[in-house]
Amino acid sequence: MTSEIINLSIKAVRVERGLTQDAVAQKLGVTTKTYREWENGDVMPKPLTMYALAYIFKIDVDLLRLPNE
Repeated sequence: MTSEIINLSIKAVRVERGLTQDAVAQKLGVTTKTYREWENGDVMPKPLTMYALAYIFKIDVDLLRLPNE
């Protein structure tokens, strides 16, 4: 899984939903810095975090993954 592609998806969905990085971070119980690192591709979110993100964004978790995985 390529972090750059996933993180771009996370950012795109967040922006589309009209959420700030801070708002998503608060919903996940992480710091804004941690969330920013995911969007920047510096750190990969854990698999359970991906499910939490999908829940927050109200999308299927598969939309946050590469098609060939």
